[in-house]
This record gives sequence, C-alpha cells and structure tokens, in this order.
Amino acid sequence: MSSAPPEFSSAGFVKTVVLPGLLVFPLPTVSLFFFLYAQRSFNADARKIILEQVRADETLSPAEREVTVAFYTLNPMSELLKSPDFADMVDGKTRFDYATFRWAIRLSLASIASGILVFALAGVCVWWSRRSQRAQYLSLLIGGQVVRIYAALQTIVQGALLVALSYWVTALLFNIYVPKLILIVALLALTGVGAILKAIFKRPDNRLAVEGLELDRQAAPRLWSELDALCAQVETAPPDHVIVGIDDNFFVTEAPVTVGERTLHGRTLFASLALLKQMSGAEADGVLAHEMAHFSGQDTVYTKKINPLLQRDALYLQALHENPLTWPVYYFMLCFRALFELTLGERSRLREFRADRIAAEATTPRDFARALVRISAYSDYRRNVQEELFKQERAMETANICGQIEAGFHQYAVSFAAKPDLETLATSHPFDSHPPMSQRLEALGVSLQSQEAQSLVANPGDGRWYRTIDRADEIERAQWDEYEERFRHIHEQSLPYRFLPETDEEREIVEQAFPPLVIEGKKGSLMLDCETIQYSPWPGSLAYSEITNCVLNDGALEIHYEREGKQHVTIPLKKFGKHQAEALQAISNYYGRYAAAKEYQQHKQDQPPTTGE
Repeated sequence: MSSAPPEFSSAGFVKTVVLPGLLVFPLPTVSLFFFLYAQRSFNADARKIILEQVRADETLSPAEREVTVAFYTLNPMSELLKSPDFADMVDGKTRFDYATFRWAIRLSLASIASGILVFALAGVCVWWSRRSQRAQYLSLLIGGQVVRIYAALQTIVQGALLVALSYWVTALLFNIYVPKLILIVALLALTGVGAILKAIFKRPDNRLAVEGLELDRQAAPRLWSELDALCAQVETAPPDHVIVGIDDNFFVTEAPVTVGERTLHGRTLFASLALLKQMSGAEADGVLAHEMAHFSGQDTVYTKKINPLLQRDALYLQALHENPLTWPVYYFMLCFRALFELTLGERSRLREFRADRIAAEATTPRDFARALVRISAYSDYRRNVQEELFKQERAMETANICGQIEAGFHQYAVSFAAKPDLETLATSHPFDSHPPMSQRLEALGVSLQSQEAQSLVANPGDGRWYRTIDRADEIERAQWDEYEERFRHIHEQSLPYRFLPETDEEREIVEQAFPPLVIEGKKGSLMLDCETIQYSPWPGSLAYSEITNCVLNDGALEIHYEREGKQHVTIPLKKFGKHQAEALQAISNYYGRYAAAKEYQQHKQDQPPTTGE
C-alpha cells in the first residue's frame, strides 16, 4: 500500500522541473557572446595592423591610400577571409583562429535555435498525448526520438564549445592557456559523448521476472472455467497465461514474463494466492474483472509499447547524469520526461477509473469497495509482520510469516478499516498509478466513513476462487517456504551489522561472520576482530570506537584516532605484497561492520517505543 502521489503546484513544477530544463541554454549563449567578442577583438587588431601598413606604404597614391583605408575599415578580417583569394594571403594560424570563432558562433546559434524548437515540439507532444493512449504512445515515440537525437547532438556541440572556451577564455583575456584545464575538459567531453553513444545502442531488458507458478488449463480447469465466464461478462478474451504467487497484488501485462526458466509471451494474469484465500468470491470477481478490463481497454497493449521507450529514456538519463558536463542536457531531458510523466499518470488514473467501473458492474460497487479495503489491509499487515520479524535480534529457526498473517489478519483488517486516513491510501501496482481510494470509491458512489468501512470487512472472505485451484494449499505453502527461507537468510546476514557485542550470544553471532583474522606482511602482522584492529609494530590494539577517520596515502593507510588527545598510526600496505588488496578490503569490511552497527544502535535508541495496534 502506498500513499497518494503528491500534488505539485504549477509554480512548484516550473521551479523544480521546467527551469532546470532551461540550463541547456546558458553555455551556448555565453559561448555566442564570447566568440562574437573574440572575433570583434581580432578584427579590431587586424584592422589596426593593416591600416598602419597601408598608411606607411609610400607606393600608394593619396587616392589609392584613401580607397584602401576605406575598404579595410568597412570590411573586417572575418568577412575578408571568406574569399579564397584573400585567405590564401593570410597565414595558417590566423585562418584557423578565425575558423574557430566562426564555427563556435554557428554552433552556439544552432544550439540555441534547436533548443527552442525542441522545447516547442516537446510542449506540442505533451499536449497531444492527453488525447488518447494511441496519441500518448505516438507522442512519446516521436517526441522521445527527437529529444534523444537532440540530446546526443547537444552533448557533442556543448562539449566542443567547452573545449574551445577552455583555451580561448584564458588565451584572450589573460594571454595564457592552461593545458591541464583543456585536457580535463576534453576528456570529460569525450566521456560524455561516449556514454550517450553507448546508451543509444544499448537495448533495455523489457522482460518482467515474476515469482510464481504458471497454471495451464489442464492444471487448473475450474479456475480457467470461472475466468472464461468472467471474461465473457466483461467482453474480453481470456488471458493466455495465468500465474499464481504469494505477492500481495494482482496485475495483467502483455510484456514478456519470465517465470523460473520459461519466458511467457502474450496476455498474462498474475493472481495472488495469499489474497484469494482471504477474499470472498464476489470480492475476487471484482478484482479479476478490474484486471480483465485492462485487456479490453487495450491498456496492456500500450503499456507494452510505452514501457520500452521509458526504459530507453532512463538509460539516456543515467548516462547524462554521470558526467557533470552533460548535466544541462540531462536536466533538459528530465524536463521532457517529467512532463510526460504527468500525462502518463493522468491517463493511468483514467484507465483505473474505467476498470473500476467495469469491476463494479461485474459484481457490485460495495463488493469491489470491500475488495480494495481488504487488499490494502492485507498489504499493510503483511508489511508490519515482516518488519517486526526483521527487527528480531536473534537468529530465527523459521520465519513463519504466512502463519502469523493468517492468525491475525482478520482482526487487523477490522481495525485497519477504522483508520482516519484510509481514504487517502492507494493500492500498489507494478504498472499503473492508482488514484487514492476515496476518489475511486466516490466515482462508484460508495462512502468510506469509518463505521461503514469496518462493516465491509467485518466477515472473513470465503476463499471461493482459491478453492477453484487444485492443490492450492500445496502450491501456496511451497512458495511461502521458499520466501520465508530467503527472508530468514537475509535476516541472519543482517544480524552481525546490528551488534556492538555486549553478551556472549551477540559476540558469537558477530564472530560467525567476522571471526578473528590475521594477515601476514613483510614487516608485521595485521590482526582484526569485531572490535579492534592491531598491527604488530604498534604498542597495542586500537578499538574501532576510537577511530575518527582513515586516509589512504601513497600505499599507506593512516588511521587517525582519539585517545588522550588526537593521534594517528600507519599501516604500510605495500609491505603486504600480493596481500595488499586483501588487507585493505579486510580493514574496510571489519571497520565498516562496526560503523553500520553503531549507526543501527543509534537509530534504535532514537526510535520512539512502539505501542502496538
């Protein structure tokens, strides 16, 4: 269960999204004015030199001198060099300098103009995308492609401009140039170009990995019979595949789905065994009708088309964000993505309202409301159970998450329905943005006042759909066993990072993962345990609690600590030869464990005591 998405004001959206997108313009604007200034400065110097030579030329008559002076006064060097005959009379360095200015000005103007055009195109695409799912897909396909090409070209152009500026700013204004600065800027520019070119050709993995079991028609004939009847009622073809699992949600998709070693293609329904067991038949009818409605509305068709485009954009954004020189282009693309996210969210909520309406028609609005409350309560209770189990500071023999949920869920659901913020909650979903529950139920004409909400879940579900699955208990139990074993293993791995050992039991837990360790070097031995570090040339051991910071300096690790004043010691890692990396990694692991445990204990002390439900 998740809270409703925040609603941003127009001013807030402009400030946080649109204005950063405009950062694509400052660099070419600065570059344009600078290289126009540089060109004027060179023109003035060249004119001065030429006119001095003309006035000193005794072979020219007064009339010829006057004409020549007027010609060079009216025609700057930058214009004269466009003539091949005149350019042949000028030295190569001067021609190259002017060519640099000319192309920098052109690139700056092209960068600014293309940015304005792409901004306008993005706005048109976003506006058009609100018309329908097809328009949304085409807008993202066309607009996204244009923006990606623009981002690649801008990365190249702005990188070239930065390299040119790194030389000419210092050369023109201070009469010096800094080779290291030019080299650093050039390397960053090349890295940015390389990263975005790599992102262009990298194909995102569109497969969805799902934990569960596929049930074909032979394995679950009664389930498929019920599903066929429900699909006929909502006027859509049944799914090609049904997967059952213990995740606390339902969803449909037409994207490739990986289950175990198999990849399924076509229309797939995922149904939660854990929820079907808790729900009544009418509640499950409503939820499954809602999911089938996503098929009939072609929601899954366009999700399958749009998600790869969003994933490709994500690869671009990641590549651009990793290089500081490409941040302006990154924020421009992020602006385009954020604008589309608004329309995607709007369209997704419209799809949910439509699917809710169909679900209510397949059952009743009250049955569907009951299903939403029960699903939200289950997700909340399951999270609470798992969080409390994970807080345990001892190893578990078994996690028994399923048993605890089944024993206490019904009572929890009734108290959950009395929550004052129930109407603001939204159910989770892997593909769609769900509106708050109050909006969904209001659209169906169902009130969610406290007493009425409690009455919705006053009786436990009958599990009718659960019973249509042959061996449902066996399938569910096998999946819970696997999940609980992973949960127990992860919990056990976390325990050593929680303790600053105070008891023998705590020390035993920590030392199972971080036993006393000795690494031999040429000048001494490095000894580590869960509380101290010692290097044999030192007079004694050093507690991790005394360390203030560590600095790696030219093959030696300097450890600063406080003990009767600030002090430091050194470990010459080079003396450990081929074990140098092993020694450094061991220190990082053991001290890192202590730091994590210290932070955990501090966080634990800062938490208010729990009062329970």
